[in-house]
Amino acid sequence: MRKTIRFAAVTIWIIFSRSYDAYCTYQWTPDLSKEANPLVSVLGMTWTPLLIVVGLLSLYSIFAFYVSIFKPMYLLPEEEGLSFREVSTFVYLGKSDHWLSILYKYPKSLSRFNQVIGHTLTKCLVFAGIVSTVMWLLINNFDYYRTMHSAPLIYTILLLGCVVIIWQWFRGVYRGYLA
Repeated sequence: MRKTIRFAAVTIWIIFSRSYDAYCTYQWTPDLSKEANPLVSVLGMTWTPLLIVVGLLSLYSIFAFYVSIFKPMYLLPEEEGLSFREVSTFVYLGKSDHWLSILYKYPKSLSRFNQVIGHTLTKCLVFAGIVSTVMWLLINNFDYYRTMHSAPLIYTILLLGCVVIIWQWFRGVYRGYLA
């Protein structure tokens, strides 16, 4: 029951926060001329492809979260005495490797990938939803914040927050390995 409630709450939050972000973005810049999202500012996407990409990413995150909660997979190595780096790369790739390999390699197993993404990307989307919702509330209600708001500030908060979230998840997995 707790898993179901957690899954439902996270799913509702992701859908709400992504929708609220899109709604506020449309109110602020209907032609996306002031949009800082790299999909728009770098790749030049318009509303339709942007919403499709964000929607598919959100749906995949929700699917992976579902799999990680209701169909968990044992990700830890059987070998004892491994370092944090070795366990972390094993959890992601299914084998120990250099820690940087997490940034550019994919696991051979889609199931493993879904498990890790379900635990990490979902938490990052929840965090991004909090950041974007607070950002829009501040933009819409406080003139002072509008003077200090910037895309680099928001993206720095998002990037650092997601790095911390992912690091903490891997640290928790490592603690489970040590236990």
